[in-house]
Formats: sequence, C-alpha cells, structure tokens
Amino acid sequence: MISAADYQTLDGIGLAQALRSGALGHEELLQAMLGEIERLNPRLNVVYRSMPELARQMLPAARNADGALAGLPILLKDLLADVAGYPTASGSRLLAQWTPQQDAEIVRRYRQAGLIFLGKTTTPEFGVLPVTESALSGVSCNPWDVKRTCGGSSGGAAAAVAARIVPIAHGGDGGGSIRIPASNCGVFGLKPGRGSSPCGPLFAEFWQGLVEQHVLTRSVRDSAAMLDIMLDGADWGDAHVRMAPPQPFLQQIEHKLPRLRIACSLTPPMGGAPCPEVVAAHQHSINLLRSLGHEVELASPPLDSADELCRVMLVVVCAELANLWRSAPQLLGRTIDWREVEAGNLVLARMGEKMSAGELAWARSTALRQTRILQTFFQRYDLLLTPVTNQLPALHGALSTSKHEDALAQFLLGRLGWSVMLRLPAMRNMVAQNLGRVMHYLGWTIPFNMSGHPAMSVPLYWTEQGLPLGTHVVAPMGQEGRLLQLAHELELAQPWAQRRPQT
Repeated sequence: MISAADYQTLDGIGLAQALRSGALGHEELLQAMLGEIERLNPRLNVVYRSMPELARQMLPAARNADGALAGLPILLKDLLADVAGYPTASGSRLLAQWTPQQDAEIVRRYRQAGLIFLGKTTTPEFGVLPVTESALSGVSCNPWDVKRTCGGSSGGAAAAVAARIVPIAHGGDGGGSIRIPASNCGVFGLKPGRGSSPCGPLFAEFWQGLVEQHVLTRSVRDSAAMLDIMLDGADWGDAHVRMAPPQPFLQQIEHKLPRLRIACSLTPPMGGAPCPEVVAAHQHSINLLRSLGHEVELASPPLDSADELCRVMLVVVCAELANLWRSAPQLLGRTIDWREVEAGNLVLARMGEKMSAGELAWARSTALRQTRILQTFFQRYDLLLTPVTNQLPALHGALSTSKHEDALAQFLLGRLGWSVMLRLPAMRNMVAQNLGRVMHYLGWTIPFNMSGHPAMSVPLYWTEQGLPLGTHVVAPMGQEGRLLQLAHELELAQPWAQRRPQT
C-alpha cells in the first residue's frame, strides 16, 4: 500500500496506476492534496479557488474512466479553462463573478479522460504579465525562493507542481506563459504547436493564434499523456486544427531518438542580454547534449528585429484587451467600471481602441512571417536550443508599473476618460519603457508563439543560490514528439524529479 504521505514521490501516471491497483484510495489521495493546499497556500498563494465539492462529485465517474491518468486530481489555470458552474476570473476583479454555463472544450476532454478538478490556480490579470501578481489574488511565490516570482502567466500552476501539491497542472502560453513558469519553478513545460489546443465553445482562437494550452508537470511522460488527451479529436470550429498523430505521444517517447543536429543561440530575439547564470545554464545544456552524441553548433534564425517583434506583441495585446473591454458589458450583462481593471491593462485597452485595423493586420502578418523564416531555418537543423529568459526569476514587483504610473493612468484614462493623453510623448515613453523592461527580461519565448512552433522548457540547471533555470528547445512544426523524446532522454540522463524545494 502507498500512504497518502508518499503520493508526492510519484508522477501522475504512477499515481493513476496506484489508484487502479488499489494501492492508494481515491478519497485518500484527494484529501492529501487538499491538505497540501491548506498547508502551503498561505505561504505560496498559488491556488486561487479550491473546489473540493466538485472534486468529490467527479470521483464516481473518474473511478469508471479508462486511461493512463484516470482518477488523478489536477489543477486548472483560472484562465480559459472554464468549468460549468464555477467562476473563471481570469485574474481580474472585472470577471471575478462571471460564471460560465458550460465547460471549455479542453476541460470537457479532461473530464472525459477521468481527470478530477481540484481547484483553479492563480494568474496575472488576463494572463498579460510574465509574473503572477494581481489586484484580485495578490502575489504568488516561487517555492524555491518566496521573495521571487514563480513566473507568469501560468505561475500558480508551475508553483503548485513544484511544491508537490499536484503532479500536473493546466496552463496556457501566449508569449512564454507555460515555459517561463516552468523555468522559474524547475518543472517541465511544453507549449505545443499552433492548433493543438481546442478553443471552443466560445472562441475560435486566442490572441490572434498566439496562445496554446497544455500542462506543467514533473515528468515528461505525464506531459505526453496529457497531450494525447488534448488532441483526442478535432474541433472544426477552431481557426487552427491539428489531428492526433498516428501513434500516441506516450508511446513515441519510448522510441530511441536519432542523433540530432541542434542549433544553439545566445542572441535574444526580443532584446536584452543573458545574465551570467543563464549563460552558464546554456553551456551546461550544450555539454549535456554533446555528451549524449548530439551535434550542437552556434546558429540563430534570422527573425525580424527585436523592435518589430516587440511592436507586434504590443499591438496584439492592446487589440485583445480593447476587444475584451468592448465585449465585457454583454458578457456580464451590466456596465463596467474602469476601476475593475488594473491600471496597466486599462492603458493597453485604451491604446488598442486608438490603433487602426491596418496596424493589427500588419502585426498578424509580421507574426506569421516568423513561421516561414523558422521553417527555412529548420531545413538545416533538427532543433533550436536557447535560454528561456535572460534573467533569474524576478523579485516581486520588479516588472510591475510604479504606484505613481498606475495612479496617473487611472486618473487620466479612467476617471477623466482622456484617451487623447495616449498621444503625448511622455505617456508613450512610459509605455515603451515598461514594455522594454519586460521584453528584455523575457528575451526568447515570444517569437515562437508568433510562428506557432512547438517549444519546451526542460529543468536541467540550478544556480548556486538554488534557483532553477530551464533550457528552451524549439522544434519544426508538428514535431512535438521529437521534443518529448529529447526531453525524456535528458530526463533519464540527468533526472530532476527528485529535486524539490523546501516547502
């Protein structure tokens, strides 16, 4: 028999096997996980909403489900993963009480596979920032150093997996929001290629096609099994559709991987410069890959300039927030107040209203141009190896706007409604400086959301201070299997699952 106290040593597939064999009881496991939320959440603040009553309602169906992960409790990100009858706040006071009446398609697939929903994890407002800090839920902490961010926007998910609350947590990635938290928290995070995650029933795509959903895990095989669940059937209402591969990913990872030609780069496409610890982590990964027989050489894809890519991301985010601001009254059935939205996002939404249709068309076409550039690059290389971010996990508040900037934006754009102020050089400079600070911190992940290529963060390095730094690997279109195979090979060569923070 496996005691509930020992559940943290197993991955999701291992726990599901223990449940099927009777070595571990469903209620016993559920109670142990709820106990860990109660114990750790006051310190880490990573679970926004615990849902024990729903989890117990789901137990009977989960016991009868068939699949590699049937019966396993997981956490859902409180963004996109709508659960019928439970609010999806999206990290915002504006949507804190909005309650969907039907499951999101990805949630329906999880439910059908016998997964149990334990609760919702924290996220920054609307998933915009690479840190999980919001006016709604506060600051979420990195289990390896509570003074630092767990990343964003799937920060609560990554921290919950790292802290051993659950082995699997759902996330989404529109600019690095799975890979950045995975790197910060020392867990595995795969962003699948464009069209992999269903967007229904409310949407056909997210963020102009930049967003894909998947999970954060401690083991590669758990990620593979969850990808098989997510790709179980096409949603023909989506703007981008992927079919399941001929062989499940869970089986693909067991195949021997051929030796690969891997390009490596230390030139951040979004600007900035890698800190010494990031450079050391990158070299460590190169050495490990070479020791496994892979060919690694210096090469960078000729993507568009950092200034252009930053502008593309700004236009897309502003347009999407402006659209949310327009559609919120109909969604909520009431008028909305500017005070319900954080100042930074209020500025971006107002900017989105001032942008032209031509700007959005330019941004979308420029983003998609990166797909062609990378596909040509991958004619020569099997994979691309880079850092995930330029810096160590940021200290809390380091990437936020100042209280003075927030107050100014709320007064001018909110209380007075003076959107014309956005034309002033001082206001534009403030936005540009804040954007530049974030982009130079990130450095790497965003172009591969624009291009739609699959990419992953693999936990291969810990600094002398005990902070994890992930390794970023990008693959050609449709090559999630290759990424998972490589990650599995690295997992066997340098296991990481036994490393755990002192929570």
